[in-house]
Order: sequence, then C-alpha cells, then structure tokens
Amino acid sequence: MKLKYFLLVIPILSVSQNLIVSEILHKGNSITKDYIIEREIQHQIQMPLDSTVAIEDKNRLINLGIFADVQWRAIPLENMTIRLEYQIIENNKFLGGRFFGGPAPAYDEETGWSYGGGGVLKNFRGRNETVGGGLILGGRNSFGFSYQNPWIAGDHISLNGDMAKSDFNHPYLPFRLKINTVELNIGRYFGYNRKTSIGFEIEDLNFISESDTINYKYFAPQGFFIYDTRDIYANPTKGLLIKQAFTARIDLQGKAQNNFTWFQSYSIYTRLSSTENQRPWILAVGAKSQINFGVKNQQFLATMGESGSVRGWHYPNSLNYEDPKQLYRFGFHNLKSSIELRKVLIPRFPMMNLYEFGVTSALFIDCGITTQGDFKDLFKMNPILGTGISLQLQMPFVSILRFDYGYGYYKGKKMDKAFHLAAVHQI
Repeated sequence: MKLKYFLLVIPILSVSQNLIVSEILHKGNSITKDYIIEREIQHQIQMPLDSTVAIEDKNRLINLGIFADVQWRAIPLENMTIRLEYQIIENNKFLGGRFFGGPAPAYDEETGWSYGGGGVLKNFRGRNETVGGGLILGGRNSFGFSYQNPWIAGDHISLNGDMAKSDFNHPYLPFRLKINTVELNIGRYFGYNRKTSIGFEIEDLNFISESDTINYKYFAPQGFFIYDTRDIYANPTKGLLIKQAFTARIDLQGKAQNNFTWFQSYSIYTRLSSTENQRPWILAVGAKSQINFGVKNQQFLATMGESGSVRGWHYPNSLNYEDPKQLYRFGFHNLKSSIELRKVLIPRFPMMNLYEFGVTSALFIDCGITTQGDFKDLFKMNPILGTGISLQLQMPFVSILRFDYGYGYYKGKKMDKAFHLAAVHQI
C-alpha cells in the first residue's frame, strides 16, 4: 500500500459509514475451502462500511472452531472506496494441527482416569468436518467413532453421527454398565440465532450385577431448539443463550419402560468493562432444569453436586447413595443455577501463530435442588450450594478447558470441597 493511502486509513475509518466497500477479500487459508469462509461473511459490497457487521463476520469465522485467529481491516483504495479484508490465521499442520491424537489419558468425573489412544481430525477435507475415533481402557473401557458436519447442505443443514461401546463400573450403583449406542442427528439454522436439531439414538444398556443382568433396549428420539446471540462461543462477553431440548426412551421390548425428559437452559452474558478494554470483566448468569416424565428407575437417576451442576462437591459414590441423609444429591427432576464473575487475564491470541490460546479466571456461586418425588416436591427441598474459583483456558480442540476448586454447603454447613476438571462451560 502506498504511504499516502496508509496515512489516510485513520481519518477514513472515522467516517466509514459514508465509504463504499467495493471489494471483500480473505487471506491466510490454505486448507479451508474458500466457500466455507465466504458463506460466513455477511457484509455486502457496494454498501457503506459497517464495522458492526465486520465484527460479527469475524466472530462467525472464529466460532467455526477451525481458525487460531481472525482479524479484519479496511484498506482505502485509489478510487476512494474501501477494500474489506479478513486476515485468517489457520493451522495447516497435520500432526498437532488439524489432527490431534495418539496415546493419551482421559479423565471423567464419573469413572476417573482411563488410558488409550485415538484421535480427532478437524477440518477434514477443508470443509469444517470433524472425524474422530479411539479406544480407551481403564476407568471406562470405550470404543467409538464420530462424524460431524455443521453445514452439509442447504442453509446450515448439519449432520452428526456416532457409534460407541462402553464398559465401566457405575459410580454409585452396584452394577457394571455396558452400553452400545448408535446416534444420528440432523440440524438446521434459521438465521444465525435460531438453531434446531432432531435425531435419534438406539441404545442397548446392560446393568450387570453379581446375580442378575438388567437389560434395556430403547429407541430414543431427541432434539433441541436454541436461541443464541453470544458473540464468541468459547468465551462470550455478551449475548443470550436459550435452549429447549428433549430426549425420550421408547422401550423396544414391550416392557412399558417408556420415559421422556425435558431440559431447559437460560444464560445471559454481560460485559462490565468498556469495549476498548481487552481484559474485561464479564458477568455470566445461568439457570437449568430437568423434568422427567414416565418410568423412573434408579438406573437413570441424575446427580447433584459435580462439575455440571453444583461445584465444590466430589462426584457421588456408593457411600453417598446408601446414606439416607444424602438423598438430596439424587433425583429425577432438578433445578440449578450459576453465577460467574469472569475476568479475562490473557485475551485470545494465536500462540506460535498456530494455536488459539486465552486465559480467563472467575469467581462462582452455584445452587441446585433435586428430588426423586414429583416435580412440585423440588420446592420443598433445601438447596445445595457451591462456591469457589475457576480457571478457564481457551485451547485448540476443546472450546474451553475448565479447572474449578470450590466448597460445598448444605443447610448452612460446609459439607465438602473438591477440584473439578471439565471441557465445557458451566454457563
């Protein structure tokens, strides 16, 4: 760019609403197909430059989950129009880049540590597809294969499928649990905020004890509707997330073991610092519910007091389950809420110009209630509480890696303390 035009960038951008975008380009991708990028860019040519739309385009590209970073800039041209350019940082390495795998440990709060091998190939064929598979032995013995395509056809029509076999000891019931599943889901966006999915899972579940085996064979329809206005999914600073979802179990053996579960989730994110602050304070508030209809067998109890509900409690075990004083931790219906005051310590940046990385800390307060009775009985229960600190890392291959340490309270008394590791936001 000639120096005289470079010097014009700042004054030109100050009146950008009156300048026409005559070109839109993107640079930096060598693996990702151009049309994958172009369909996320909504700014139009022959229109005045709109920085709000350009920022939203950048966020949509980041939310694809396949780029280390995306930036945009407006470049003045000699004809007094603007070239809008999106600069993409793409990790085009295969090993340690698009493919991450090999021998590796895995941790699950229910079953502890397992060891095995496998891998995930992101951005398969340069079309934002994800293919994964692996074998894990230890606390959980599992074999599985999965395929995800967030835009396989039409306007954001997605296809996700997987098959898996698992074998592990139930964390609190006296059973060895063997599961065989096949799952397929088709989704569609309506605009960029409304997301839907419908699909099914075929399950073969075996609860094996020393003297008996309880077998369930289910056809399980499932689906969700999401209204999502978050800016950056991996660490939202503003927006609203509402989710309505269901899963049903239709007994294939004629035993009238049918069940229907309705899930609701509401989250809101508010930036407490100015937009110029690269290390903002963020307030995240969320609430979730689970309502269970139909047959309620103990094998399908949900737990309260772990990384997905109320932090600061160790994952329940057989001693908790058999203790009549701790029934408040097991139920078929539940309500839970969380508040996090987050502080961005290291803004997201492309580490080594290849890997996305960022660090956020948080203070949290969690609250939850559950019951094995009717849904109305929830409001008769005393809530369990958890409070503590959280360290949240933005990393490649997982949207977030979360480390939590907290204390658990019940009826005003400190009951537990625990460390949690999770690869998904609490809110």
